[in-house]
Amino acid sequence: MPYELSSSAFCLTRAARRRGSAAAQAPSKGKAPVLNPSFFTSYTYLSYSIVDTETSAKPMEAKGVGGTLTLHPDGTYQKRLQLSGNGGVMNFSQDGRFTFSGDQITFSYTDSKGQARVDQGAFRYQPKARTLTLTLIGYPAGNKGIYTLRAD
Repeated sequence: MPYELSSSAFCLTRAARRRGSAAAQAPSKGKAPVLNPSFFTSYTYLSYSIVDTETSAKPMEAKGVGGTLTLHPDGTYQKRLQLSGNGGVMNFSQDGRFTFSGDQITFSYTDSKGQARVDQGAFRYQPKARTLTLTLIGYPAGNKGIYTLRAD
C-alpha cells in the first residue's frame, strides 16, 4: 500500500552508513552478473520501497519518486534522487564511486558534513527490460530500501 514518505522512513537505508556494522554484513552469495556496456548509463528512478521489519515484512512503496542515477565505466556515479514527503520534495544528491562483486554493489561517497559513507546491497540488472533493481541494506538489521530504475 503506498504511503506518504517521511524523512524518518528514508533513514532506514541511510542509518546503516552511520552504524557501520549492518552494512558490513552483506555476504556475496549470487552469481557474477554478465554486464554489457549498456549497464553503464543513466537510469531513471521508477520506484522506491522500504522494508521495515518492525512494522511489516512487506515492502511499503513511497510516493513521488523521481530523479536519475548515472553509472560510469570508470566506477564513478551521480545520484539525483527526488522523493515527495513532508509537504514538499526532498532532493538527495550524491557523487561518488561504486564497485560490485557477484550480485553485490557498494556505493561510496562523502556526505554533506564531509563524512565518508557507504551504501551496500544487491543489484539485479535485466538488459532486455533495461531495468536495474537495487536492494540496499538498512538499519536496524533486516530493513532495506528497494529501488527500481530504467535505463534512459
